[in-house]
Amino acid sequence: MSFTIDEGQICALIGPNGAGKTTLFNVVSRVYDPTEGHVTYDGKDLIHAAPHTIARMGIARTFQNLALWPGMSVLENVMVGMHTTTKQTFLTASLRLGLKKEERELRDKAHAALEELDLARFARHPAAGLPFGTLKRVELARAIVSDPRLLLLDEPAGGLTHSEVDELAGVIRKVRDDRNLTVLLVEHHMHMVMGISDKVVVLDFGSKIAEGLPGEIQRDERVIEAYLGAPA
Repeated sequence: MSFTIDEGQICALIGPNGAGKTTLFNVVSRVYDPTEGHVTYDGKDLIHAAPHTIARMGIARTFQNLALWPGMSVLENVMVGMHTTTKQTFLTASLRLGLKKEERELRDKAHAALEELDLARFARHPAAGLPFGTLKRVELARAIVSDPRLLLLDEPAGGLTHSEVDELAGVIRKVRDDRNLTVLLVEHHMHMVMGISDKVVVLDFGSKIAEGLPGEIQRDERVIEAYLGAPA
């Protein structure tokens, strides 16, 4: 399979369970090593990049299942998203040289991300016990706080109510516009996908079966047969 995403686009990747969507995410973020092929980002082949350098290259992601630390505060969870941007070394950290200043700067930036997503009131609350929809936005805040250029969203609307899905769609579009992001979105909520995507790519059994504008995808007979189903 092969497809491209233009800078500034929201590109949705859809398909039945097991089609390979999350696997593709894990290849791009270097969780998995592909046996062949290339993933080119900003002129560089990510296949030759070490996994820990992906965030430094401007790529951030969320996870299909929440990957937050329940016992840490919301603010601390978001601060983790900046772990690749800190200037501290083992020596300076052990001697506490500039540690307080940098931590204050990281906290201020994390607070700003929480404000952006209307989460500031939860900053000192432990992640444990918060509503699922709120935790989904916390994970989004953690992803954007590192100032990425490419944002990978793996089923961000999973488990949300209809009203929460509509709200999240607006948040994703606003974050893309405000931060000039490029977004690759894996999602099963078709109303959301068709409402915010500039392009849709469809996978089935690991292969691309369609690519195009949302309206074109909705009318594609192969996509209807493999995934969308005929209207009742």
